[in-house]
Amino acid sequence: MTIRLSRRAQRDLDDIRRYTLETWGRDQWLTYYRGLVQTFEAIAANPDGGRDRSPFAVGLRSVNYRRHVVFFARIAAAGGEPVILRIVHQRRNMPALKYYEDIGG
Repeated sequence: MTIRLSRRAQRDLDDIRRYTLETWGRDQWLTYYRGLVQTFEAIAANPDGGRDRSPFAVGLRSVNYRRHVVFFARIAAAGGEPVILRIVHQRRNMPALKYYEDIGG
């Protein structure tokens, strides 16, 4: 199973990594990262699960992992497979986010 992340999601993950390392250290980052990967795997196993976020973008769904919201959608350019589009803190202004800028479909 391949887990695909958009460029925005990869930047989000890099930001989370950097902040966690600086604030809580390597061990906490590794624990948090493992949890995120398990969340990505759950999305890949059930790409129609999670919460419907169609009001933000057609076909958009999300699941929570601790204090972050993982947004994903089935993307035509990825063969209809789910792609992680954003990983954002739950306090972000969700309607103001951009989700699809770097993926066709």
